[in-house]
Order: sequence, then structure tokens, then C-alpha cells
Amino acid sequence: MCERCLVLGMDYLVAFSVAFFVVLLTTPLVRFLARKTGFVDVPSQRKAHRRPTPLLGGLSVLVGFLGAMAMGMYLLREPITPRLLGFLGGGLLVFLIGLVDDRVGLSPTTKLCGQLAAGLLLLFAGNTNGLITNGWMDISLSLLWVVGLINAFNFLDNMDGISSGITFIASCAFLVICVFHGQMMTAVLAAAAAGASLAFLRFNFNPASIFLGDAGAMFMGYVMASVGLMSTWHQSSHLFMLVPVLILGYPIFDISLVTMTRWLDGRGICEPGKDHSSHRLASLIASPRGSVWIIYGLCAGLALCGVLLCCRLTLTSALIIGPAVALGLFWLGRLLSGVPVQRS
Repeated sequence: MCERCLVLGMDYLVAFSVAFFVVLLTTPLVRFLARKTGFVDVPSQRKAHRRPTPLLGGLSVLVGFLGAMAMGMYLLREPITPRLLGFLGGGLLVFLIGLVDDRVGLSPTTKLCGQLAAGLLLLFAGNTNGLITNGWMDISLSLLWVVGLINAFNFLDNMDGISSGITFIASCAFLVICVFHGQMMTAVLAAAAAGASLAFLRFNFNPASIFLGDAGAMFMGYVMASVGLMSTWHQSSHLFMLVPVLILGYPIFDISLVTMTRWLDGRGICEPGKDHSSHRLASLIASPRGSVWIIYGLCAGLALCGVLLCCRLTLTSALIIGPAVALGLFWLGRLLSGVPVQRS
């Protein structure tokens, strides 16, 4: 038994390492390609960077993730199943939508339609929540989860290192949970996301030399949403649905804060502006880099709450952790909503 655990642990380490080193080696090449082809993000008043910055970082993350996934499937002797094909198809579709948006720009409606198509491809392949007995309710809530997190990670990609850092923290938490429950292939996906995001932070942390772009940020959100759904498979308690919500609580909090404040101000939800939680935190403490570290700390705390709840999944623990986290985030939202921001 211990020998089997050691072999599996090495498999996850290999998947992590493949993703890490592929991204580490390919990102400089992708950065050079982006500059040569003019695939850069030009500074503007609503953006934090002050010089044209390459946008193709998501390509190196995608390559690293797919390489690690393929290696993990080989090591685990995992067959190509409809579920995996649906996951891959949806991920590639999300990435391509983001790539086109980075290059020529797409309307919010067009992007949403593409995200819905990717989500449906994922879900109709069998990658639903699994804890909801009503089929259509399962599909509807799972689709809301996937599309919501795709946009949440894209919204959060407004300061150097935020989306990739949150992906690393959440992936590590999902890796622990999936290993604990014996979900080997899902653990490989989490390890691949962790390795890819950590390596990309080498180039994306402040001051970033390359950005994820919409393609990379939306792909990361899609992977995290998918792994969150997969982590609920084979669970018997509906309480487990709280675990991925806690682990990905900060992206959910940020998109909820932005949506609510813009709606109350009578502005469009997709209207650009420096009114995200990261911008408000940076304004509050007068340090953009410091706000990123605070967000990392909050995400780590939420991930730890999710792992602890998973280890002791009882109604009592859920009634303690869930409301405590909700009240804490509500207080933070009230605090940040009063911080003056650049609205558009």
C-alpha cells in the first residue's frame, strides 16, 4: 500500500515538473514571438502597466498543461474517455475565444456565447457536479459555475501575478483533496495546473514581462472550474459542494463585488474600470504589490478552510466554517466598496 502511494506521488510530481519546466522554457520563446508579431497589450489610462507587454503567456501555460496531462495519462495508464475529451474540447475552445479577443477584440455577448458552448461541451461529456440528483438543475448550476469562474479569473487578471498565483494556490488545495479521495486523474490535472501557474509566475509577477491575456486567464478559470466539479465525484454528502466554493472563494468574491457595485452604480457589468478588489486594496494600502500578497494570503486561508472541511466533513464543521467565511468576505466587501476608484 505504501509502495503504491509512493508511486502515485511520483506520478503527480512528474506531472507537476513537466508543466513547470515546459512553461519555464517556452515562455521566453512565446514572449519573443509576441513582440515580433505585435501581440502586445498597449498601455492606457485604465491599465496598470506603462509599456507595451506581450499577451501570449496563455500559450505557454496551455502547452505546459497539455504536456503534463499527457504524461500523467501515460503514467496512470489512463484511457482517453469521453469525459476527458469533453474537458479538452471545452478548454481549447475557451483558449481560442480568448486568443481572438486578445488579437482583434470580441463583444461581451460573443465571448459569453463561446464560454457557454465550452461549458456545455464539458458538461454533456459527463463532467457535471454529480451531487445534484435533478439532471437539468445539475447542468444549469454546473454551467453557471464554469462560466462564472471563467469570467472571474479573467476579471482578476488586472494586476501582475494575481490569476496565476491564485491558480497555483487553488490547484495545490485540489491536489491534496483529490489524492485524499483517490481521484488520480483529477489530481494529475491539479498538479499540471499548479506546475504551469507557478512557472509562469516567474515571468508574470510584478513587474511582469508577459501577460496571460484573456486566452490564458479564461483557460485557467476553466481548468479550476472543471477540477472543482471533478473533485465532487464519488462524494456522498451534499456538504462537499462547499469545499470547491471555499477553495475558489476569492475569485467568486471579486466578481460578485464588481458585479454588485457596478449594478448599484447603474453601469454595465462588462464596462472596464479600476474598480476590482485588487485595485481597491492597492488604493487602500497604497501598494499594488502589497495588495497582491494580501490576496494570496486570503486565497491560502480559504484553500486551507476547504481542505480542513474536506478532512472533517460534518454538518457542524460546515455550519462553523461556511458562515464564518461568508461574514468575513461580506465585511471585506463592505470595506472595499467604500474605497474611491477609477470607474472607467
